[in-house]
Amino acid sequence: MKTNLTLIALSIFSFFAPIELCAIILMGIIFLDTIVKLISLKKIACVDGRTYRDVFKSKMLRRGYIFKTAGYYILCLAVFPLDFYALTPFTSSVIAGLGYTFIIPTSALFTNMLLCIFSLIELSSINENWFDITGNNILKSVFGIVKKIRSTITKVSDTYKDIKD
Repeated sequence: MKTNLTLIALSIFSFFAPIELCAIILMGIIFLDTIVKLISLKKIACVDGRTYRDVFKSKMLRRGYIFKTAGYYILCLAVFPLDFYALTPFTSSVIAGLGYTFIIPTSALFTNMLLCIFSLIELSSINENWFDITGNNILKSVFGIVKKIRSTITKVSDTYKDIKD
């Protein structure tokens, strides 16, 4: 009996193998978002002078995060068979029909893109909760750093071009 259950579980996992990495990444980001939200609630409790139990309600956490996570994964599991058997092969054939040689790295391209979009939504939620804790906007800071790196790379490449000429 245990062997049969193991074989069934492995066959299900192998069927969903093309989207497992993005699903695991989304799961980690949701876990991180939950931890940051709990820290944010602790900070709000300290600032307002209330107890942590008054601010934190387990129904809020259960309904918010568990239903959101279930909704994400149910939608992806509903889209996955359509994507795996129809959308990605159709996209590959259209690209090949246009004369381009482009290899699609996964057999479930659109489901992986959907999981990545959900991950970006969760990252923005982490940014909001982090802003409640520290007052710093992570996304603006990252954008500023990327902008500085780009300008530095541009200056270095321009200097190299000037030296070369």
